[in-house]
Amino acid sequence: MNMNEQLKAMNDFINSEEGKKSMMDYFNSLERLKQHEDRWTDRMYNRIKDNIDESIEHLIKWYDSNKYRDREYKINYEPRETLLWVLFHVAEKHGRECTEQEMDIYANMFTGSMFVIGSYVIQVMNGQGSVIRIDKIC
Repeated sequence: MNMNEQLKAMNDFINSEEGKKSMMDYFNSLERLKQHEDRWTDRMYNRIKDNIDESIEHLIKWYDSNKYRDREYKINYEPRETLLWVLFHVAEKHGRECTEQEMDIYANMFTGSMFVIGSYVIQVMNGQGSVIRIDKIC
């Protein structure tokens, strides 16, 4: 099958009832995923909003603990940091964007997005994967 035949086959599928249903199913799954993320973000914010700094320190302490790391490695996982991703979304939604001065201090060549919440800068760093970095503002 040459390139033109492949393009025609893809167009035929996209314009068919099956293709339209497939696209709608895909977009609906993305919407459900976004709603799930929003619920977790709101849930975490409601739990930590009265004591943001202490809650962030608690999360950092837990994820940095040997107990947590050993438990993850024992089940053959690279230590997951799911709640730090939720915390990033909390900062994105309820925090503020970093100032240029904060960007100069805390950002690096891998920084994707950065937000301030409480006394912390929370950023996503992208390289051969993505990680959350949290810095206390001095």
